[in-house]
Amino acid sequence: MQSFRTVRVSRASGDIVQQIKSSIFEGRVAPGDRLPSEKELAAQFGLSRITVRDALRVLESQGLIEIKVGAGGGPFVATPNSEAVTEVLTGMLRLQGISIKELVEARLVIETSIVTLAAERATADDLRAMQEAIAEARAARAAGKQRFTPHSINFHIALAQAAKNQVLFFTVNSFRTPFYETLDKLAPDDHMAQRAIEDHQKLLDAIAAHDAKRARQVMREHLAYFQERAEKLD
Repeated sequence: MQSFRTVRVSRASGDIVQQIKSSIFEGRVAPGDRLPSEKELAAQFGLSRITVRDALRVLESQGLIEIKVGAGGGPFVATPNSEAVTEVLTGMLRLQGISIKELVEARLVIETSIVTLAAERATADDLRAMQEAIAEARAARAAGKQRFTPHSINFHIALAQAAKNQVLFFTVNSFRTPFYETLDKLAPDDHMAQRAIEDHQKLLDAIAAHDAKRARQVMREHLAYFQERAEKLD
């Protein structure tokens, strides 16, 4: 079991966090491993259980550990979870108060790269996930539902997954909330829903055909349409 050295009281909680982080990042403890109990950590660090508890809460809030309760509970190294990264990035974006123009510009840079990689790396499961998102959007439109935003986001998330690059996936995933809010502000109508469905199908067809050039072209046109609608709000 991983052991830790005592720390100075003046910066106790921060030092505990850094030592446990180092153990995780350097591979001395792996996802799913149980860390020493709160009592054991307090003894190793030479500090109170309250200080250790505060440090563990910080690590939990950062998505690095999971604190389980009940028999067999305690602090465990968390399994990698994209939602934890997404929440942090989304919070930062919202705190900065990004503009619609900035969102569109970022999407243009990132998603044209994503479609290039997806055209090379997409698996049958990735293509199926994108097709399902399109099918759901078509069904919603046929039922007279104008709130196609969740289906549009699902398509772009599946597309990012197909690029097989975790950094790009986490980045696109962090756009979900501001993207959702922006689409809702655009007051999406039937024409916008149809345009999104058509563009998504063109993107899927290009990726399935491994045609990166065509996929980039469609993505640029898709985002240009989105930008034109968005600029009327900004």
